[in-house]
Amino acid sequence: VAVLTLDGVMAPKANLFMRVSGGISTQMATLQLESATADPRVTATVMALDSPGGSVFGTPEFGAAVLELAKIKPIVTVSEATLASAAYWVGSAANAVYISGPTVQVGSIGVVASHSYDPQAKGGVTEITAGKYKRIASSTGPLSKEGQAYMQGQVDHLYSVFVDAVAANRSATAEQVLEHMADGRVFIGQQAIDRGLVDGYATVD
Repeated sequence: VAVLTLDGVMAPKANLFMRVSGGISTQMATLQLESATADPRVTATVMALDSPGGSVFGTPEFGAAVLELAKIKPIVTVSEATLASAAYWVGSAANAVYISGPTVQVGSIGVVASHSYDPQAKGGVTEITAGKYKRIASSTGPLSKEGQAYMQGQVDHLYSVFVDAVAANRSATAEQVLEHMADGRVFIGQQAIDRGLVDGYATVD
Protein backbone atom coordinates (compact mmCIF):
# COMPACT_ATOMS: atom_id res chain seq x y z
CA VAL A 1 0.00 0.00 0.00
CA ALA A 2 1.45 3.32 -1.07
CA VAL A 3 1.10 6.18 1.40
CA LEU A 4 1.03 9.62 -0.18
CA THR A 5 1.46 12.27 2.53
CA LEU A 6 0.04 15.67 1.55
CA ASP A 7 0.27 18.54 4.05
CA GLY A 8 -0.31 22.27 3.80
CA VAL A 9 -1.88 24.79 1.47
CA MET A 10 -2.64 23.60 -2.06
CA ALA A 11 -1.35 25.35 -5.18
CA PRO A 12 -0.85 24.21 -8.79
CA LYS A 13 2.94 24.32 -8.90
CA ALA A 14 5.74 23.88 -6.40
CA ASN A 15 7.92 26.91 -5.69
CA LEU A 16 10.78 27.87 -3.37
CA PHE A 17 8.40 29.04 -0.64
CA MET A 18 6.60 25.70 -0.75
CA ARG A 19 9.87 23.80 -0.49
CA VAL A 20 10.85 25.80 2.59
CA SER A 21 7.51 26.14 4.38
CA GLY A 22 5.61 23.14 3.04
CA GLY A 23 2.52 22.85 0.92
CA ILE A 24 0.92 20.71 -1.75
CA SER A 25 1.56 21.06 -5.46
CA THR A 26 -1.49 19.58 -7.16
CA GLN A 27 0.57 18.89 -10.28
CA MET A 28 3.25 16.97 -8.37
CA ALA A 29 0.68 15.14 -6.25
CA THR A 30 -1.18 14.03 -9.37
CA LEU A 31 2.06 12.67 -10.86
CA GLN A 32 2.85 10.82 -7.62
CA LEU A 33 -0.60 9.26 -7.53
CA GLU A 34 -0.38 8.25 -11.19
CA SER A 35 3.04 6.70 -10.53
CA ALA A 36 1.75 4.72 -7.56
CA THR A 37 -1.23 3.45 -9.55
CA ALA A 38 1.00 2.39 -12.43
CA ASP A 39 3.46 0.57 -10.12
CA PRO A 40 2.70 -3.19 -10.24
CA ARG A 41 3.92 -3.54 -6.64
CA VAL A 42 1.20 -1.18 -5.39
CA THR A 43 -2.26 -2.62 -4.77
CA ALA A 44 -3.82 0.47 -3.17
CA THR A 45 -2.99 4.01 -2.07
CA VAL A 46 -3.69 5.95 1.10
CA MET A 47 -3.73 9.74 0.73
CA ALA A 48 -2.81 11.11 4.16
CA LEU A 49 -4.25 14.55 3.51
CA ASP A 50 -4.15 17.44 5.98
CA SER A 51 -4.86 20.80 4.40
CA PRO A 52 -7.04 23.89 4.86
CA GLY A 53 -7.44 24.05 1.07
CA GLY A 54 -5.91 26.53 -1.32
CA SER A 55 -6.10 27.71 -4.89
CA VAL A 56 -8.98 26.80 -7.14
CA PHE A 57 -6.45 26.40 -9.95
CA GLY A 58 -5.35 22.79 -10.33
CA THR A 59 -7.83 21.48 -7.76
CA PRO A 60 -10.52 20.23 -10.21
CA GLU A 61 -7.89 18.47 -12.29
CA PHE A 62 -6.34 16.77 -9.25
CA GLY A 63 -9.78 15.74 -7.99
CA ALA A 64 -10.70 14.32 -11.39
CA ALA A 65 -7.44 12.36 -11.48
CA VAL A 66 -8.16 10.86 -8.03
CA LEU A 67 -11.66 9.89 -9.17
CA GLU A 68 -10.39 8.16 -12.32
CA LEU A 69 -7.37 6.47 -10.72
CA ALA A 70 -9.60 5.16 -7.90
CA LYS A 71 -11.41 3.10 -10.53
CA ILE A 72 -8.15 1.28 -11.30
CA LYS A 73 -6.81 0.66 -7.80
CA PRO A 74 -8.40 1.59 -4.47
CA ILE A 75 -7.58 5.02 -3.04
CA VAL A 76 -8.51 6.00 0.50
CA THR A 77 -8.25 9.46 2.04
CA VAL A 78 -7.35 9.76 5.71
CA SER A 79 -7.06 13.08 7.55
CA GLU A 80 -5.62 13.56 11.01
CA ALA A 81 -6.25 17.31 11.35
CA THR A 82 -7.98 19.28 8.59
CA LEU A 83 -9.70 18.31 5.36
CA ALA A 84 -11.22 21.55 4.17
CA SER A 85 -12.22 23.47 1.07
CA ALA A 86 -10.06 22.48 -1.94
CA ALA A 87 -8.54 19.63 0.07
CA TYR A 88 -11.99 18.17 0.62
CA TRP A 89 -12.73 18.55 -3.11
CA VAL A 90 -9.74 16.30 -3.81
CA GLY A 91 -10.03 13.99 -0.82
CA SER A 92 -13.70 13.24 -1.41
CA ALA A 93 -12.86 11.79 -4.82
CA ALA A 94 -11.26 8.73 -3.22
CA ASN A 95 -13.13 5.44 -2.78
CA ALA A 96 -13.52 6.20 0.93
CA VAL A 97 -12.77 9.09 3.27
CA TYR A 98 -11.82 8.71 6.93
CA ILE A 99 -10.81 10.95 9.80
CA SER A 100 -8.55 9.82 12.61
CA GLY A 101 -10.51 11.17 15.54
CA PRO A 102 -13.31 13.33 16.96
CA THR A 103 -11.51 16.66 16.63
CA VAL A 104 -10.62 16.52 12.92
CA GLN A 105 -12.10 19.42 10.95
CA VAL A 106 -13.86 18.74 7.66
CA GLY A 107 -15.82 20.86 5.20
CA SER A 108 -15.60 24.58 4.50
CA ILE A 109 -17.13 23.87 1.10
CA GLY A 110 -17.32 27.24 -0.58
CA VAL A 111 -15.40 29.74 -2.67
CA VAL A 112 -13.77 33.02 -1.66
CA ALA A 113 -12.57 35.78 -3.97
CA SER A 114 -11.13 39.10 -2.89
CA HIS A 115 -10.61 42.45 -4.57
CA SER A 116 -8.00 44.91 -3.41
CA TYR A 117 -6.74 48.12 -4.88
CA ASP A 118 -4.09 50.73 -4.19
CA PRO A 119 -5.76 54.09 -3.51
CA GLN A 120 -2.43 55.82 -4.18
CA ALA A 121 -2.32 54.42 -7.71
CA LYS A 122 -5.52 56.06 -8.87
CA GLY A 123 -3.99 59.46 -9.47
CA GLY A 124 -1.03 58.08 -11.38
CA VAL A 125 -2.70 55.42 -13.52
CA THR A 126 -5.13 55.82 -16.37
CA GLU A 127 -6.58 52.61 -17.71
CA ILE A 128 -7.85 52.51 -21.27
CA THR A 129 -9.92 49.42 -22.00
CA ALA A 130 -11.96 47.77 -24.72
CA GLY A 131 -14.66 45.24 -23.93
CA LYS A 132 -17.61 45.90 -21.67
CA TYR A 133 -16.26 43.94 -18.70
CA LYS A 134 -12.52 44.49 -19.14
CA ARG A 135 -11.10 45.82 -15.85
CA ILE A 136 -14.55 45.89 -14.27
CA ALA A 137 -12.71 44.89 -11.07
CA SER A 138 -9.72 47.20 -11.38
CA SER A 139 -6.73 47.39 -9.05
CA THR A 140 -6.83 51.20 -9.26
CA GLY A 141 -10.26 51.77 -7.71
CA PRO A 142 -12.97 50.34 -5.48
CA LEU A 143 -15.49 47.87 -6.83
CA SER A 144 -18.55 49.27 -8.54
CA LYS A 145 -21.93 47.55 -8.15
CA GLU A 146 -21.42 46.07 -11.59
CA GLY A 147 -17.93 44.87 -10.68
CA GLN A 148 -19.17 43.25 -7.49
CA ALA A 149 -22.00 41.54 -9.37
CA TYR A 150 -19.51 40.29 -11.96
CA MET A 151 -17.20 38.82 -9.29
CA GLN A 152 -20.19 37.32 -7.45
CA GLY A 153 -21.24 35.60 -10.66
CA GLN A 154 -17.78 34.09 -11.02
CA VAL A 155 -17.74 32.88 -7.41
CA ASP A 156 -21.24 31.43 -7.74
CA HIS A 157 -20.19 29.51 -10.84
CA LEU A 158 -17.09 28.08 -9.18
CA TYR A 159 -19.22 27.12 -6.17
CA SER A 160 -21.63 25.20 -8.40
CA VAL A 161 -18.70 23.33 -9.99
CA PHE A 162 -17.39 22.50 -6.49
CA VAL A 163 -20.81 21.28 -5.31
CA ASP A 164 -21.31 19.14 -8.42
CA ALA A 165 -17.87 17.55 -7.92
CA VAL A 166 -18.59 16.69 -4.29
CA ALA A 167 -21.98 15.27 -5.29
CA ALA A 168 -20.33 13.02 -7.88
CA ASN A 169 -17.57 12.01 -5.47
CA ARG A 170 -19.93 11.16 -2.61
CA SER A 171 -22.69 9.55 -4.72
CA ALA A 172 -25.13 12.26 -3.70
CA THR A 173 -27.25 14.84 -5.47
CA ALA A 174 -26.26 18.49 -5.67
CA GLU A 175 -29.34 19.27 -3.57
CA GLN A 176 -28.20 16.88 -0.83
CA VAL A 177 -24.72 18.41 -0.84
CA LEU A 178 -26.15 21.92 -0.61
CA GLU A 179 -28.49 20.98 2.22
CA HIS A 180 -26.12 18.93 4.38
CA MET A 181 -22.50 19.65 3.45
CA ALA A 182 -21.84 22.79 1.47
CA ASP A 183 -22.92 25.85 3.42
CA GLY A 184 -19.32 26.89 4.09
CA ARG A 185 -19.22 25.55 7.65
CA VAL A 186 -16.51 23.36 9.12
CA PHE A 187 -17.80 20.14 10.72
CA ILE A 188 -15.87 18.42 13.49
CA GLY A 189 -15.47 14.69 14.03
CA GLN A 190 -18.82 12.95 14.32
CA GLN A 191 -20.58 15.96 12.78
CA ALA A 192 -18.73 15.31 9.51
CA ILE A 193 -19.66 11.63 9.63
CA ASP A 194 -23.32 12.39 10.37
CA ARG A 195 -23.52 14.78 7.41
CA GLY A 196 -22.00 12.30 4.99
CA LEU A 197 -18.74 14.10 4.34
CA VAL A 198 -16.68 11.18 5.64
CA ASP A 199 -17.23 7.46 6.12
CA GLY A 200 -15.96 6.99 9.67
CA TYR A 201 -12.88 6.87 11.85
CA ALA A 202 -9.58 5.28 10.83
CA THR A 203 -5.90 6.07 11.21
CA VAL A 204 -3.26 5.88 8.50
CA ASP A 205 -1.83 2.80 10.26
